[in-house]
Amino acid sequence: MNSLAIGIAVTLCAVITFIWRHHHSSQKHGVTLIVKSGDDGLNEHSVNAKVPMVLSVVLFTTTLMIYSQLGHFDGWNKGVVDSNIDYLITAEINKNAKKVSEQPSNEIALLNLAQSYVDGGLYSESVQTLDELLSLSGDSASVLGMKANAMYYRDKREMSLDIDLVIARALALDQYEPQSRLLLATHAYLNGEFEQAIEQWLKLLESDKPNINRAAINNAILRAEQKLANRSVAASE
Repeated sequence: MNSLAIGIAVTLCAVITFIWRHHHSSQKHGVTLIVKSGDDGLNEHSVNAKVPMVLSVVLFTTTLMIYSQLGHFDGWNKGVVDSNIDYLITAEINKNAKKVSEQPSNEIALLNLAQSYVDGGLYSESVQTLDELLSLSGDSASVLGMKANAMYYRDKREMSLDIDLVIARALALDQYEPQSRLLLATHAYLNGEFEQAIEQWLKLLESDKPNINRAAINNAILRAEQKLANRSVAASE
């Protein structure tokens, strides 16, 4: 039995116990239901006893039904990613794939399909689609940056030589290409290379691109600087 089921069972028992204790307390203090005499032979005690019994049964049944629908039994607390793609993302993928099937040379359709694959966590498919797009349009800094990110997450956040080469191609075309710089900064930060992460973020702040979230980058730089400061203090002790 998982911890969710145990928690529900304990809570349910506590609530039902409270109902019965309240019922017995009411009986003890003379609080009874008023019923008409001769009502199929029922007396006040039997009617009163049915009230908490019915409440207990309804509460138990309702809880069991909700748990069976939403509790997910053992799956809720395993800490694994759901392998099922959200149906809205699936619909978007299917729509974009149909568009590409009908118009295989449509660069916008290919880009949209690649993005929907990323949204669904299908990084290998996104890389393949972006390769098709690059073969049609030639090198594009933004498309190469997008491909590098898809490759990175496809490879479980491992930075390989192939990814480095794609990033190099993107930055050769645009030294401020945001996806490439952010990927380099993120990877460096996650691996404790805070100086390199700050360097990449500062490079982005030099850009005049309007789609760069400067507030978020400044906050990231502050966090990295704090990490560096903490490391220096720990090293000096």
